[in-house]
Amino acid sequence: MISSLSAAVQAVYRRIFAGPSLRGTSARRRFAVSHLTIARRRAVLPALLLATLGSTLVAQTPDTESGNQKPEKGFHTAKDRLNAMHSAVLFVPGKVSEADIVAGPPQQEHLFQIHDGDKLICDFKTPGNKMGGKTPKFGCQITSVESANGKTQTLTSDIQEDGPIKVKFGATDNEVFAEIVSTRLMWAIGYYADAWYPVQVECHGCPEDPISGSGATATRTYAVANIVRKQPWKKMTEIGKDEQGWSWKELDTANGRPVYERDGLKLMAAFIQHSDNKPPQQRLTCHIVNVDGKTQPPTTTCDQSLMLVQDVGATFGDGGLFTNNDSAKMNIEHWSGKKLWKNAGTVSAPHACQANLRKSLTAKDGLSDPAISEDGRRFDAGLMCQLSDQQIEALFRAARVAAMPRYHNPDGSFKSGVDEASVVHQWVEAFKQKREDLASARCEWKDKPADLAVIDNPMGLAEVPNFCSSKPF
Repeated sequence: MISSLSAAVQAVYRRIFAGPSLRGTSARRRFAVSHLTIARRRAVLPALLLATLGSTLVAQTPDTESGNQKPEKGFHTAKDRLNAMHSAVLFVPGKVSEADIVAGPPQQEHLFQIHDGDKLICDFKTPGNKMGGKTPKFGCQITSVESANGKTQTLTSDIQEDGPIKVKFGATDNEVFAEIVSTRLMWAIGYYADAWYPVQVECHGCPEDPISGSGATATRTYAVANIVRKQPWKKMTEIGKDEQGWSWKELDTANGRPVYERDGLKLMAAFIQHSDNKPPQQRLTCHIVNVDGKTQPPTTTCDQSLMLVQDVGATFGDGGLFTNNDSAKMNIEHWSGKKLWKNAGTVSAPHACQANLRKSLTAKDGLSDPAISEDGRRFDAGLMCQLSDQQIEALFRAARVAAMPRYHNPDGSFKSGVDEASVVHQWVEAFKQKREDLASARCEWKDKPADLAVIDNPMGLAEVPNFCSSKPF
């Protein structure tokens, strides 16, 4: 039975990994396969296979089984939630230098396959003011997708969109630029994030004001827009606390992952200046949820869980008390002028480090000026220094930073001395300088592992690339 199970598992892996949406090696690397453990014997092979896959795969690649979860399932006690947080993963190792920044994360095969710059044709469904948040948005049901290469995807029996997509729109909203850079960066180095795609949107039956849903309806086009494909596992909260999320204090007190991963995630928040970091901006998700109704109160468990930052639109500015659309979101002068460290040591004189991040006024229980161990600094530096200049450039090209109004005259033309290449170059240089500040610092160890390879080389590469001028470790 065990040998036949192994063959079946490998066959399923091949079907998943070889799917056309995974785009070869650079996407397959996003799977982390843990030790194969058979916890229970099953008489029926399919059930055993499902249980085995559920216990062995933790990856950024979407899992269609999560769609079977019933929305009413949640945590009936705080203890069950803390148990799920304790086992939750934060990071999946991959070959950073092979990450295809332009293509972005792999997508579920049963959905329309979205590529940067695609034109999405959709039917208006939901006014933005019913979707939460303050940024311009609306809900729309995709009916077809036109790609720049001339190919068109239409609805077929193989495409099963889960419902309306969230569309954020408008070049005057700096979040549409910032969230592309932040989510692609986090995905590329291995932290979990939702997948955002820069697109054009042709909205049918769209009201004049799609935010309020008021005004005459017509077909309207939004040249600068983003859509999101959320990490598909089930969002989990305590019953009745739909906006619960998780706090950064809980990351340290409840999560069981190593210090270098937890401090690494906090340092990433400081690097991108994620100041609007209140608990609802972070999400706890579960793969398969089990509720035992025989106990009182019912006991809720997850076969696998993960914690991710779900809203990084107010980034690549200077953070601060107010998440101002100009200064706190995609502003190169403010972001490059914000030092990464409040305190940091050097190679010759390491000492206690503190990252520079001022949480917003609304970020109750948020993260502010976090203490960072050498564990976390070294982990992030080693990952970030694997990004090539071409990959960093792709981050900002994918985000269409040159489309921001600040670089253009009222008639849409570039201002004097400005073009796309110069705008992207400025952002790339600012990014590389902040990365050098990360690589050159030295902090104090908190929980130094006996084998530093778990920090320096989590993928076990024959040679770890370093595109930084400084040595990260």
